[in-house]
Amino acid sequence: MGALRCRTFDELTEGEEFRSPTRTIEESDIYTFAGMTGDLTDIHISTQAAEDSAVFQGRPAHGLLLVGIANGLYFRLGLTDGTAMALMGVHWRFRKPGYIGDTLSLVVAVENKRDLDEPDRGLVTFAARLENQRGEVLGEG
Repeated sequence: MGALRCRTFDELTEGEEFRSPTRTIEESDIYTFAGMTGDLTDIHISTQAAEDSAVFQGRPAHGLLLVGIANGLYFRLGLTDGTAMALMGVHWRFRKPGYIGDTLSLVVAVENKRDLDEPDRGLVTFAARLENQRGEVLGEG
């Protein structure tokens, strides 16, 4: 799936939905994120710690790594390339862990739109959900 043509405020329709290309979580993603952030929590970087956990079925990706992947998948859509001015905020809810080998995609819907005081500007809120290859929702916001 290639990138979509970018959309302006007027071209977006509430309820319209878009699905990103996919991306697979690799072991190197976890180590890179751990090194970059300093989050060396055992369950992420130790197979033994993950096996000893009663919660996880393998080494899970960091939750914030999944948020970062979701952000990257959003930009791969090309939906607002050249038309968006800024990211105003992120609200995210974690639902399930993502694991090495999971292939993820992001489904983005236009939740609402509103005009701003400036005549050439508007605010768009997107609802997004990050899904694995089985269609399970790992996070949403």
